[in-house]
Amino acid sequence: MKKTFSVKIAGPAGYGIMGAGRILGEALSSLGFSVVVYPEYPSQIRGGDNVSLVTFSLKKKLVPSLKTDILVAFSRESLLLHYNEVVKDGLLLVDEVVAIEKVVAIRKGGAIKIPLTQIAQRTIGDSLARNTVALGLIFGILGLPAKVLAEEIKETFLKKGKKVYLDNQAAARQGYQLAIKAGLKKKNLGANFFKTQKNSNSFLFSGNDAISQGIIDAQCGYAAIYPMTPINSILTTLAASQKKTGMIVFRPEDEIAGINSAIGASFAGRRAMVATSGGGFCLMAEGFGMAGAAETPLVVVEGMRTGPSTGMATWTSQEDLLFLVNVGNGEFPRIIFAPGDPEEAYQLTFRAFNLADIYQLPVIVLTDKYLSESAFSGANLGFRSLGLKIERGKNMGDGEEKDYKRYEDTADGISPRAIPGQTVFLTNSYVHNEKGFSIEDGRTRVKMKQKLFEKLENFKEPGTKLYGSLKSDVTFISFGSTKHIVLAAMEGLRRRGIKANFLHFFRPWPFPKEAKKVLQEAEKIISVENNSTGQLARLIKMETGIEINQQILKDDGRPFFEGEIEGKLKVQS
Repeated sequence: MKKTFSVKIAGPAGYGIMGAGRILGEALSSLGFSVVVYPEYPSQIRGGDNVSLVTFSLKKKLVPSLKTDILVAFSRESLLLHYNEVVKDGLLLVDEVVAIEKVVAIRKGGAIKIPLTQIAQRTIGDSLARNTVALGLIFGILGLPAKVLAEEIKETFLKKGKKVYLDNQAAARQGYQLAIKAGLKKKNLGANFFKTQKNSNSFLFSGNDAISQGIIDAQCGYAAIYPMTPINSILTTLAASQKKTGMIVFRPEDEIAGINSAIGASFAGRRAMVATSGGGFCLMAEGFGMAGAAETPLVVVEGMRTGPSTGMATWTSQEDLLFLVNVGNGEFPRIIFAPGDPEEAYQLTFRAFNLADIYQLPVIVLTDKYLSESAFSGANLGFRSLGLKIERGKNMGDGEEKDYKRYEDTADGISPRAIPGQTVFLTNSYVHNEKGFSIEDGRTRVKMKQKLFEKLENFKEPGTKLYGSLKSDVTFISFGSTKHIVLAAMEGLRRRGIKANFLHFFRPWPFPKEAKKVLQEAEKIISVENNSTGQLARLIKMETGIEINQQILKDDGRPFFEGEIEGKLKVQS
């Protein structure tokens, strides 16, 4: 029986490709499937090849699969780019207005023309609903209940008014009926696969959805975000929540203004954050250093995409790890989280605000385009159900106003923090003494530098998670969003009789002390990264001296797809 299924909807920008993929994913998730919706799109407003790849299964966790069972193409460009990804017994469906002669000649079985645009125009008088017709067609082919899709369409379009959602439901109904009449229902697709039950506890979350909820639940009071792929939806989500949360959401004129305003808000006592991509964070580097020197709490969400410079603005990468470990002139402590899925993204974002306050330093949540913008099924997120608590760290207490020292040299390096209005104090990003006054003498410089780094001397939280047993034939390492592709590869090796484990770095900096023991026990270490230089492998060698045996690297702007790692492994069963 087929265990994993993949549907690809492709066409020009403006055809509702992304919305269709999300609706399909939500509907499948509500039926109890595990789902991942992976979007691809060029950096243009209209035209081009835009893709929603929806992979679903009864397995718990998934990675996108390029082996497409159903392709719906709305343009000749999309058809020519993706027809060869359709599996042997799959369906290649093309809007009737698209010329397909070349594909018919190349691909055995050819393509099936479907009047998607015509049906939309005939049903509601508008071709915009062609994507909804396609959704009904897909649900009909899969033999899934039309009512579930209708409910999801209503929920999606409810805010646009009753007529809009009723029109789209009608368009989807026409597509569903066409699949039945044309005899496409479950054609060579494995009918038994779809015996499942509705599970209303399952939701779709993108990485950005999870990060946004973590920001809100951590009681962030100020967010400065200049729009930049892939973190744009964090800005829109937080902005939409302002009335409910009381958060100030500021769209600055540039990234420099953004980080400096966030530092000011933090100085005033608000939990504050910025979100950007690698190019935007380059502009924030000086402000980031100022937060480090002034010991001002700050959370930075950095969404990686291909570089350098503007790079390919809408494609994924893991190129910024070493940049963030070292960014800023001089030396100062920082913490870097790299979540592997929405659940980790939520929890680590929440934790980032606590650690920024406790240790009075900048904390980075490192995501990427793949994790940020892809949607994954999972349980609802909530800090109360997870037992997470707000921790604000050391604050100046009553009676401490007299002779208060903002940068008091304490045993753990963490000074009690005051906010304006409590007492008179000086915050300074120059080298300063305990009172905050700028200094020039070497002795005080050394003393205060030691204080700065003492803060993390007792930081004992683990930064890695080991999957599998310590003793294994192969040890995988990765950070961030490559987590589930590696877990899938482990399962593939297990079926070949090869014992593997996986050390996932969800907090690559400060370098996790517990990682060295696992790596020293490893027979063969294989790193999996979406970059060209093996940045995690280089960081490990720098911190431990341990050499990585094999690096599986990918840097074409796409994430790793299902089965891709297994084909590159240099291991024998």
